[in-house]
Amino acid sequence: MNSSPAFGIIGILYAVFMIAVAVLAVYALVLVVIFLRLRIAELKRAARAQDG
Repeated sequence: MNSSPAFGIIGILYAVFMIAVAVLAVYALVLVVIFLRLRIAELKRAARAQDG
């Protein structure tokens, strides 16, 4: 098993990078959900206005 300091630093950097990617993915998913909810509400309002 390789326990050199360089491997440890690279492993830590890789873990930090993967955590950052996961956080950005969750953030993007939340933004998509919020945008879709707003868009659906807007389309419903437009449909009601068109009926009346």
